[in-house]
Amino acid sequence: MTLYLEAMDGQGWQLFFKADAVRRALPASTLRVLPLVTKGTDGKFASRRGPQELEEATRLAVLAADYPSRLLAYLNGRSLSPDSDGWRDAALYAGINPDELAKKAAAEGQADLAKAYAASSAAGAESSELLLDGKPYGGSSRLMGLYEAVNSSLPPARRVKPPKGYIPKPPPPPPGFWVVLSSGIRENPQLVGVFSRYFDGIKADVLDYNSPQRAKLFPALRYVPSYILQATPEAKKQLSREIQAGLFSETSGYLVFEDRQQRGVYADMPEKKDTLDVYVMSHCPYGVMAENSLLQAEKDKLLPEGLKWTIHYIGDASKGADGQWTFSSLHGDAEWREDARQLYIAEKYPGKFHDYLAERDKNINGDWKEAAKAAGIDAADVEASSEAAKALLAADFAASGDMGMTTSPSFLVNGREFMVGLGALMKTPGFEKVPAPGQPPAGGCNK
Repeated sequence: MTLYLEAMDGQGWQLFFKADAVRRALPASTLRVLPLVTKGTDGKFASRRGPQELEEATRLAVLAADYPSRLLAYLNGRSLSPDSDGWRDAALYAGINPDELAKKAAAEGQADLAKAYAASSAAGAESSELLLDGKPYGGSSRLMGLYEAVNSSLPPARRVKPPKGYIPKPPPPPPGFWVVLSSGIRENPQLVGVFSRYFDGIKADVLDYNSPQRAKLFPALRYVPSYILQATPEAKKQLSREIQAGLFSETSGYLVFEDRQQRGVYADMPEKKDTLDVYVMSHCPYGVMAENSLLQAEKDKLLPEGLKWTIHYIGDASKGADGQWTFSSLHGDAEWREDARQLYIAEKYPGKFHDYLAERDKNINGDWKEAAKAAGIDAADVEASSEAAKALLAADFAASGDMGMTTSPSFLVNGREFMVGLGALMKTPGFEKVPAPGQPPAGGCNK
């Protein structure tokens, strides 16, 4: 087994724990671990999770080159010492002088990283990945799935036999599984791995949204990428919690998961040119940052010419038997009340809404009336119109929910192109000049 590991990737560490457990149980097997890094346009090594991950990757490269017999012990120690200086304890646990390791990392780290980078590039690894006999392991991500795959790859005389008298029960056949993509959108291997944990031997049939096969099988599909399972009784049993939580929708005998973790397309929706729909929670710090960046871009004329951008809100609303609305929002009652105020102001005072938003976002937890006064808005009118504002909010929450919006901030460009996070918007043609906030434009608040 060979594991290419991103040093701070949780999924990668799960692969390590399973592979190391299999190695211990099958004495004839081996496990080699190499750090996985990328290269920037300047030719320098980089890690997706920043400088700390790159520093750890450098140590792993040195360990792989100079202390290969102690690397697995180091990794086990490191998993139990995750703080920034935990590598020193891990080195001591592995019988290595941490000061010596630091010196080697400074003197030899770049050369050792170059060797690891060459190996991962030759293997085609772009994220944490486990290879078995030089080929990507695509089997079940369950522990025993990997165990059986490794055991069966060993010479017959060196395989470990099952416990005496044990007769394995054949697993039920996996349900049909389809992944629907479109141009520029790739399959998420980690997400496919999640499905393999539920269903042994499951294989995805990848379809293009524009293909006749997709149109025949899933004519009502609205969003890509979508991960679709045949809704067999076994599949519904295995995914009962996820179905109950609303992660899957069931349509015409299929369970559909719409992957909105990064980018996607509402493929069945009409194009609305020169529009940007922004989905936020008003008290979400990432949402506030996104709003401020857009407001600054608008002020500096850095947005696409003729763009109209509209804010929508993420939350839940239900109507009781008494006809009264009940709302819930991630950051509490103050948030949904502010959502409602902003919707009312945007409708009643459209020319002053962005002025209000700019003032309000300076102190979202402060007195909204001060922001209204600064923007020239009648606060008494806003207060007196709370029922109208609630009706607007109920409709807006419902519309956001129908679109499946759960992360603040999320964006919809021209009515179809979806992305999560301000950083993703800033990489979208036409929005490259949106100014970055004072901190990294990643992250979001999830409903």
